[in-house]
Amino acid sequence: MSHFHAVVWIDHQKATAWQFTSTEQANTVIHAHDQHQRVHSRKSTHGGHKSPAGAPVDGLAMALLFAADRRDHLSREIDPAVAAGTDVISDRYLLSSLAYQAQEAERDWVAGLARDLRVPDLTLLLDLPVEVAAARRRAAGRPDERYDADAVQARVAARYRELCAGAPHAMILDAAGTVTEVAAAIATAIDRLL
Repeated sequence: MSHFHAVVWIDHQKATAWQFTSTEQANTVIHAHDQHQRVHSRKSTHGGHKSPAGAPVDGLAMALLFAADRRDHLSREIDPAVAAGTDVISDRYLLSSLAYQAQEAERDWVAGLARDLRVPDLTLLLDLPVEVAAARRRAAGRPDERYDADAVQARVAARYRELCAGAPHAMILDAAGTVTEVAAAIATAIDRLL
């Protein structure tokens, strides 16, 4: 199975932050608007980083880059939007670092980089077979990135499921269905919080 990790925060005024891929993100924004929610959407950093010479960046540097991006995302976008009562939709967060970067760096060190990040009220893991995820990336015309090899995806997906099993705010959804079916499952999960 492959994966996708989603996050929802709810503050005392019912402001939320969600985290999804672009298709799910678009459908969730539409659903949130249908539910009369104000929404702020953002797509985060992905794993295509290379050194000036074209070599891949090492795993420790990637962990630091993603940790910096998450902190920046939180302080500049998520916290102010949630404080203003706006729903925030994003496409990755802490469990992404623990699933991906802990493949190349020590897990406790990676977790330490995020020790004081805001904890979401809901994390959605959109789970699907590795080969389906690969076919969807190809159909979308996405170039292969650092973590797209099937063997890496299988390890990361197993780690995501392990992390979600231990997180009280996490839910695993089957993402192998159609966009409409997955969007409906996401909407149902989110509606439970609203």
